[in-house]
Amino acid sequence: MMHNMQLSDYLAKNPKKYLIFDFDETIARMEIDWSDWHEGMANIYRQFDQKQVEDYSSDEHRRYNNYAKKFGQKLVVLTKFFNAEYEARMTRELSPYPELVEFIKDATGYQLSIYSSNSKSTVLKGLKALGIAEKFEQIVSRDEVTFIKPDPEGFALIYDLKVPKSEYLMIGNSFTDQGMAEAAGIDFYLVEYFRPIF
Repeated sequence: MMHNMQLSDYLAKNPKKYLIFDFDETIARMEIDWSDWHEGMANIYRQFDQKQVEDYSSDEHRRYNNYAKKFGQKLVVLTKFFNAEYEARMTRELSPYPELVEFIKDATGYQLSIYSSNSKSTVLKGLKALGIAEKFEQIVSRDEVTFIKPDPEGFALIYDLKVPKSEYLMIGNSFTDQGMAEAAGIDFYLVEYFRPIF
């Protein structure tokens, strides 16, 4: 993991071919009011677990994955629908990370993918607004997986078994992105443009 180094400089020193990008707060920040999202998710969890208590200090990604493992596809479908509807209704605008967007626009010799915990409709809309949707060969979103990052399930949909994992790089802004990279056994590049976390 690198700090204070542009992605192009990192890749010059650490060549990779397969670049996997997170979306929100990596390529761009979704300007969205998340204040009711946690309660909406908690309401779904309560349908399966009456003792569920909202805890804003917990890791929501890991908590969701635990519930998905315990209660299966009925819960997963409800959360996917809620998440897509919430993002569509509450997203106000998109603030790009200009240097990263320009890197993606100019990128040649790489295979670019998205692995996001946002809904596919949200990611596609954002990428189209930024003029970079056609640069990505694969988009793995919350819609394609049962378990979200840091679980590496989505990486398995991108990974080519014939390619060494040393050729892959996860580019993200969060502990969940870093955790996914570690679980998948690939390198991680930290994006601190929107919200320094380390």
